[in-house]
Amino acid sequence: MKPHLKMFNHRVLILSGSFFTVVAAFSAGVWAQAAATPQSPAKLWHWPDSMDSVNAAPKNHKLLFEDDHVRLLEVTVQPGETENMHGHKYPSVFMMDAPQPRIVNKNLDDNDALQPGAGRAGNRPPPPRNDGGEVAYPTCRAMSNPQSPHQVTNVDTFPQHFYRMEFKKIDGDAIRSMTKYPAE
Repeated sequence: MKPHLKMFNHRVLILSGSFFTVVAAFSAGVWAQAAATPQSPAKLWHWPDSMDSVNAAPKNHKLLFEDDHVRLLEVTVQPGETENMHGHKYPSVFMMDAPQPRIVNKNLDDNDALQPGAGRAGNRPPPPRNDGGEVAYPTCRAMSNPQSPHQVTNVDTFPQHFYRMEFKKIDGDAIRSMTKYPAE
């Protein structure tokens, strides 16, 4: 098999094998809808589009898919690497397919960096475990608000890798008045 087809098949396998993750991402996006509605102007993105991750940190945020409703990013930060300062203007769901390294996450709004490891622990629930006590992948976590500009430094010995599904359009309660999706 040609190398580019093998790589394509590998990605298709990963993405199709993550059906549960996509369902969880959709559910988490629906859950996150209230935070992204126009009724919550304080939670909306108020930085220039140049600060959006795919513009400000394209080395670390690869756009895999985009339509009017969602965009899927592949996020990678190598050991010892610091991303460019960037943000995320849409609510999103993180889909982790591997352990996450220790990171330092510096926010533009704060002059102080979080402690190493805060990117792995913080206020996040522990990842689900299988019967053998090992972490079960894939695992997901929702970020219900746009994320203000920040920059991550991977302070561990292995790469950070995950997928980020961003919700560009959230129907929220408006879906209750629809008889067909999408509304015509």
